[in-house]
Amino acid sequence: MRTSTRIFAAAAALLAATPAVAQKQYNFEPSSRNGICMVTFPGRTLPGSDTPYQLQFSYRVRDGNFGASILVNGWEKAQAEANSETKRPMTLIFGPGKETTSRSGGYSSGFNDQAWAGWGAGAGSDAAFAMLSGAESVRVKFDGQDFGAVDLQMKGLAHVSLSQCAERVRSGKE
Repeated sequence: MRTSTRIFAAAAALLAATPAVAQKQYNFEPSSRNGICMVTFPGRTLPGSDTPYQLQFSYRVRDGNFGASILVNGWEKAQAEANSETKRPMTLIFGPGKETTSRSGGYSSGFNDQAWAGWGAGAGSDAAFAMLSGAESVRVKFDGQDFGAVDLQMKGLAHVSLSQCAERVRSGKE
C-alpha cells in the first residue's frame, strides 16, 4: 500500500470516530526519503508579503531527530542568508503551555528556499514530537517574525502520519 494511501486510511479512521468533521477537506502531503519521514501542510503567507509557504515536519527514524521547515519558492531572505552561520532557532506554539524552541535553525536555499529548525536527537525532539499528538494547529515564530498559525487539519494528524511512516521505515517496508 502506498504511503499516502496508508495516511489517508489513518485519517479516515480518525474521521470515523468523529463523523461531524467528515465534510472537511484535508490538504497535507506525507512523504519519506532516506529514512526521514515528512508531512507538509499549507501555511499562510510570509510576513509582509503575499507569498504562500508550506510548513513541513520531519522525523529522522534512526535517532528520532525532529525538525520543522518553512518551505517557499523565491524567498529572497532565505537566499541571502543561506550561508550564514548565525543560529536561528524556531519556536512552535501548539497551545497554552505547549511551546518548544529548536536547538538549531537557519536558512537554506536549493530546491526550496527555507527556514529550517532541528531539535536534535534525544529529549528535546521527543518532547516536540509528542506535542504533535494533540495538535490541531501550530503558531510558528522564526528569526523575530511571527508566521501565524498553521492549520494541522485534525487533532494528531501530523503525529499519526510521522509515526506510521517511522514504523514502515523500521520494518524495512520503505
